[in-house]
Amino acid sequence: MKTKRKISVKSRIIALMLLCWLLPLIIITGVNIYYLYGSQFESKISKEIDQLKFNDQVSAERLGKVVESSLEASYDGNLMSLYRRYKRKTIMEHDLLASSMYYLGNRYGRDSRVKAAILWYRENPEKLNSSAYNTSEGATYQLVQNYWNEDHEAIAAISEDLGTAVRFYNNGSRLYLVRNLYNSNYENAAVLVLLVNEENCFENYSIFPEGTSVTLHIDDCSFPLIGEEVTKEETGMTEMGGSSGYIWENGVLRLYHDMKVEGHRMVSLVRFDNSSSFTLFYGYKAIMIGMALCLIPLLAILLLVFYRHVTKPIQIMMEGAEEIEKGNLGYQLEYEPESTEFKYLAESFNKMSERLKYQFDHIYEEELALRDARIMALQSHINPHFMNNTLEIINWEARLSGNQKVSQMIEALATLMDAGIDRKKQPEVLLSEEMIYVNAYLYIISERLGKRLTIKKELPEEIMQYKVPRLILQPVIENSIEHGVVKKGQGTVVLNGYKKGKYLYLEIVNEAVLTKEDEAKIERLLDVNYDTSKESSGSMGIANVNQRLKILYGEPCGLSMEKIDDEHVCARLTILVERS
Repeated sequence: MKTKRKISVKSRIIALMLLCWLLPLIIITGVNIYYLYGSQFESKISKEIDQLKFNDQVSAERLGKVVESSLEASYDGNLMSLYRRYKRKTIMEHDLLASSMYYLGNRYGRDSRVKAAILWYRENPEKLNSSAYNTSEGATYQLVQNYWNEDHEAIAAISEDLGTAVRFYNNGSRLYLVRNLYNSNYENAAVLVLLVNEENCFENYSIFPEGTSVTLHIDDCSFPLIGEEVTKEETGMTEMGGSSGYIWENGVLRLYHDMKVEGHRMVSLVRFDNSSSFTLFYGYKAIMIGMALCLIPLLAILLLVFYRHVTKPIQIMMEGAEEIEKGNLGYQLEYEPESTEFKYLAESFNKMSERLKYQFDHIYEEELALRDARIMALQSHINPHFMNNTLEIINWEARLSGNQKVSQMIEALATLMDAGIDRKKQPEVLLSEEMIYVNAYLYIISERLGKRLTIKKELPEEIMQYKVPRLILQPVIENSIEHGVVKKGQGTVVLNGYKKGKYLYLEIVNEAVLTKEDEAKIERLLDVNYDTSKESSGSMGIANVNQRLKILYGEPCGLSMEKIDDEHVCARLTILVERS
């Protein structure tokens, strides 16, 4: 099978960059030649007028819908029916206002052409008024507040002579529609004010180029949409009569269009403030559009290439790294990149992952063997010293007492010897079993010391189910007795335990006095790197216990010794009993 030739990512990117710049350059050159040698001015103006007519038609339809919507509020009679019931006192004032607000919200609160609706009754406008605003169009209650603070007086004056007609009012930044509402007796009872959403009704005018001014004249109300206001006088035709066209004067181009909207006259005026570059400007706009149309597919191709040859290989290699972090050593990437760089990286990743698994497995097996050897070596140091003392005690007891006591001591010794031999090869036993060995030792040592030794065991039954290393307590208890009770001639040893979190704590408290030398020796013996082979047999017990716990469970497990007060010392064993 023929191997597919690999191409570097660098070569692909350089080729794409050249293509992305060369093609737009060719298009720009061609368009410039077309505009330099062809007259397109009249054609472009004609297109702009057609666009203006289309924009006016769209805006007229939307404004017409606003007018129709205001007319429905006048004809359906719901608001006047509420007001009539209020005047007859069949509903309370708050019912009138709440129902009016509900009506406004239901009819105008979701109308994209209206930002806010305000209704006020002529009887008492400041008190009898309701409002609703269109939150979906970004309106807030502040628009209603702006009406009452800035526009109400002017609109109230307009409504006085309005009759049943509709009128638009512009305060400079907001366009309102005003309509009177009449009751069944043809009395002017209320005024409905709609704040026109100019972003919706006039959004299509935003397509004109930068530097263009656009103004709408609705009846005698002018509303600048873009830039500065354009007046009818600038066209020289204050009465246009449904006409449209353009005026080119002093290097300034103006377009105009006149039409009717629901009985209202709407005139749109456009001024190109930078008309000296009008032809070139639109030529460059066409160029930019052409470039954009060409760059979009090129950009899509560039993104696809980056995804296939950069993003996807990196993502797959990151996923492989995550697998190794999770412990899946030896994980292999099955994906074969199409570029030479990532192909090399993928092959190197697979080789390193395989090598890492081999080394980890090899080191782990060696570490296990070494740890088992160290534990066995540490355990083998625990027994001889105590065995010698025990045999000496039994020897004395055999001379001074009868066979019954000797028998009991021998049974206790047999128990300890059986624990030391560990026939079942179980490095951990239940605490309840460990206490059997502890009790055997305490029986023997009690026979030695008699009433000079007092033992107190305060171990709750619920901790007896946890596993601890075999013969982990005996060396610490022996150390407490030898350096406490024996040294003082008498004393009490307290054994207690408790579980906290995932650790089991076993404490041996004895009566002893620690000197500065004793504290320094304990610190040396409990050092994690302490070599027990350099210590005399009488001091190896607590060092071995500490190292066994750290080897088996790691930090923070181990043995610690601290002075409670001047006469008491606590040896604490920390054992991990719950592994996550």
